[in-house]
Amino acid sequence: MVKVDLITGFLGSGKTTFIRHYADYLARTGQKYMIIENEFGSISVDPMLLAELNVPVKDLSGMCMCCAGFEKFRGMLIEGAKSGCDRILVEPSGIYDVDEFFTMMHLDAVRECCETGSIITIDAPDCAGATDEVEYLMFSQLLAAGSVLVSKTQLFSEEAVTDTVERLQNTLRQRGVEEIPAERIFLKSWDQLTDADFRQMQNNGYHFADHSREELNHQELFKTSMIVVQNAEPDRLKEQVTHLFNEPETFGTVLRVKGFARCADKSWLEVNCTPGTMLIQPRIVKRGILVVIGQGLKEDSIRRVFIKE
Repeated sequence: MVKVDLITGFLGSGKTTFIRHYADYLARTGQKYMIIENEFGSISVDPMLLAELNVPVKDLSGMCMCCAGFEKFRGMLIEGAKSGCDRILVEPSGIYDVDEFFTMMHLDAVRECCETGSIITIDAPDCAGATDEVEYLMFSQLLAAGSVLVSKTQLFSEEAVTDTVERLQNTLRQRGVEEIPAERIFLKSWDQLTDADFRQMQNNGYHFADHSREELNHQELFKTSMIVVQNAEPDRLKEQVTHLFNEPETFGTVLRVKGFARCADKSWLEVNCTPGTMLIQPRIVKRGILVVIGQGLKEDSIRRVFIKE
């Protein structure tokens, strides 16, 4: 029986980065695995960042695996189970409703070959909910978690990390749910995670609880805008992205900017930004595109930001 680990968390929380570290642990301990990636948008960015792992990465893009991509996701799980791997790591989009994961895992065809392993939810100081819909999605991700990892601790103050834990606990309390026990919350930077931490995350499993569900139409609530960026300059790119986050009246509510931008010398920059963190760094890729994710996006205004003046 293949174990399926769900690595969830809101947009920009650090899921892909965590998977790279978790995958290293699995490889070192002799556990064979594959990865299923689901991104909200027709073009995937994260599989490019995982290519260096040299393991099968199944890409489910252009559809959400809890609705339009549900059947395709089921097929990927069954196919992965037949491949002989020990674990399947699933990284859904940041706007994934975890209740749909349990629906999938209870299907007869899936239950015959797969079982839920661990649900690990990644949260971060810069992932506070912006709308009621976002708050509900974060609630569903926290409620199901066997383990919660507060990421990017090296980038924020101790007070900010403490406030993050209080925020996630309050997300549960407001809906009448018990707090997450402190021993299931990890407050370490990526490089400080030990093999013992990863073993504990696996052993913590997941949490299944009945609750009042909200039906969300992700395709209607969240939008993506994709831009080909040429002749990028790091400082200028930072200004452009910051501009998007700071003016919702002009651009809509921008929740995440990620992807790749091409410089004049044909090198590439990786862009991984939220309203609270800005990561723009060189990255060796052969192609790329910039993806803006949010609510009520005004695509024409967003595109104009990146037109060379």
